Amino acid sequence: MSGDRREALEIVFALGCESTDEFEIGSTKFSHLVKVKGISAANALRIIISAMRQSGMAMEFKENGQGKTISADSYLKRVEKRGKLSDIVAGGLLFRFGQVTALKHSFIRVEEIEAGSAISWENWLNPFLAEDGFTQAWVSDVEYDYWQNAKDPLDYDVAGRSYKHLPMKSNGLPPPVERLEIDTSKNPGRWLLKSGYREAIGSIMWLSDVFWSHVGRKNREDLLSADWLDVQIVDNGIAKIVSYEHCFCDETTGDVQNKLRAIIYS
Repeated sequence: MSGDRREALEIVFALGCESTDEFEIGSTKFSHLVKVKGISAANALRIIISAMRQSGMAMEFKENGQGKTISADSYLKRVEKRGKLSDIVAGGLLFRFGQVTALKHSFIRVEEIEAGSAISWENWLNPFLAEDGFTQAWVSDVEYDYWQNAKDPLDYDVAGRSYKHLPMKSNGLPPPVERLEIDTSKNPGRWLLKSGYREAIGSIMWLSDVFWSHVGRKNREDLLSADWLDVQIVDNGIAKIVSYEHCFCDETTGDVQNKLRAIIYS
């Protein structure tokens, strides 16, 4: 935890998608998804509720952070019935579950609404490590992560932040929707959606065999042999990597961030 700065834990899981034959609309090909295999919204919520109970938290939520509170058990029944999990708030934390079916992964995000609310990120992560399809997890600074990946100049205008010093590029869309956007491709804290995983870094990370199957086994060997990293093998062969004593929160640690990205994703 880093004083008054809010942090977030991102957890990624493999998602198996079965589809029918491809079909075409115009010149574009599509696949009709008929079944998705992976951690479900209900199972994700069960694990969250169990972790809440062990932490001594009040067993109730606010859906989307608004309205009346609802008991954890009642909300679980609702999620089991509809198969979807909205953003929920409890104990100063926001919980979010989502599926990126086109890129075959799902995610759970636990974000502090109040700095320090998580107390221990490992208490929230550990129950998920044994889940089939666990791929990766990392901790990020909420504000730093947002601005490292913000591409729309309007975001800067609304926040009263200048972007005149930042590189710009075309959004790649044809006229009349082409616009200039902020080029984040060199930012140390950038993240990118990939098939089966997310290219992201954090000062503390957890990477599984599923992850290494995507980025390369040699990268795992290089990581394990890097003497500047604290690497431990925990449950199910998952590598826990600590590269810096605090959460990355600005570009003063840019060299460490770039070095870490290079060894994992090169």
